[in-house]
Amino acid sequence: MRAFEDILGLLGQIPLVDTHEHLWEESHRIGALTEPEKYGRIAAPDFGILLSHYTDSDLCSAGMPSDLLQKITSPSLSPKEKWEIIAPWYPKVRNTGYFLCLRESLRLLYGETDLTADNVESVSAQIRADIQPGFYDRLLRKVSNIDYCHVNSLEGEVFMKTEMPDLLAQDLSFVGFCTLDGWEKKAELADISVDSLKDWHKVIDWCFEQYGPQAVALKNQMAYGRRLDFAPVTAGEAERPFERLLADGKDLTADERKMVQDHLFHYCLKKAAEYHLPVKLHTGYYAGHGSMPLERVRQNAGDVCGLLRAYPNVRFDLFHIGYPYQDEYIALAKQYPNAWVDMCWAWIISPEASRRFLAEFLVTAPASKVFVFGGDFIPVEMVPGHASIARRGVALVLRDLVESEWLAEADVPDMAERLMRGNAHEFFKHPARG
Repeated sequence: MRAFEDILGLLGQIPLVDTHEHLWEESHRIGALTEPEKYGRIAAPDFGILLSHYTDSDLCSAGMPSDLLQKITSPSLSPKEKWEIIAPWYPKVRNTGYFLCLRESLRLLYGETDLTADNVESVSAQIRADIQPGFYDRLLRKVSNIDYCHVNSLEGEVFMKTEMPDLLAQDLSFVGFCTLDGWEKKAELADISVDSLKDWHKVIDWCFEQYGPQAVALKNQMAYGRRLDFAPVTAGEAERPFERLLADGKDLTADERKMVQDHLFHYCLKKAAEYHLPVKLHTGYYAGHGSMPLERVRQNAGDVCGLLRAYPNVRFDLFHIGYPYQDEYIALAKQYPNAWVDMCWAWIISPEASRRFLAEFLVTAPASKVFVFGGDFIPVEMVPGHASIARRGVALVLRDLVESEWLAEADVPDMAERLMRGNAHEFFKHPARG
């Protein structure tokens, strides 16, 4: 019988494919050290950066005022002053998956087991000292044993032309193609004057021509703002409301706005089929705090069924296991040939729910249809901790399946290889590797 430590050691030797991050470009992290005003959204280079993404949400859910949180990530306070703000709240949240991830990163990167008043200054000094050319490669490949990452850049670009294409493969986001947010910049890039829906189609076509061959996948997170019930809407039906939305959209009804979005979403899915690009969809839990309409989240899986049936030749990567409705996503992967489920973010939303999900998935749906890790972070410093948690979770699942005799011990090495990187290598084409 394989012991847990043996399985964990095996997994540690296999590089992970990280299917989802929001990492800033390394050069921008370095530039922010001397020109913070140029990169204003990057948290100050001290321990506060570890509290700037996801961990901040648990602090606010525990009752911490958001104005205090802003102080923790700003450059205006010292690490000691920031710790004085955090100290009353930290014991209330350190039990969660987000803070387990923080502690794992502390252990792997700085040799500390937890944040304390005694070490916030030394940890902050190490964080700042690490930010130099090559630190992404060190943290991701050497510390985390990650082969490469998929990045959905949030830096405001239509498509991030990364300086590290082998390490940071990029998604092409098509949210703005459907909502028209930032449409002027896209039209300017394409050098197309947009006065009609047909003109906007040309802009979308141009973006796919330019960036489609460089993208690892398409990414859409419209589930944060609406249901995924995209009805078939013709160009003729969408033309008039599109023109009004282009003007200012103030008098557009919710149904008319949905009509435009539905038409453009389907237009983009047809482009996905044309360019053979998989489509990543946000499903399930919301980032942040105090804003998630759970009744709409519950409808994600049912709504996706219509897309899976309508586009049998488009492969869909359904994010975050649809938490907290993950059982339905196992059913989707088992039922639909073009549905895959992605565990990105899930291990730190709930390590235990993720363990149960993967165990049930591996005795229910084809093992080829799950991706077991995506860090989903903006600060690279948190990725090592998340990768460590994911490896531990996968090891627990494989051990338990062997002990329950649902998985043969002899099958563990092949299953480990498949889960860590094999599925992703089969599903995604790495643009920089051909």
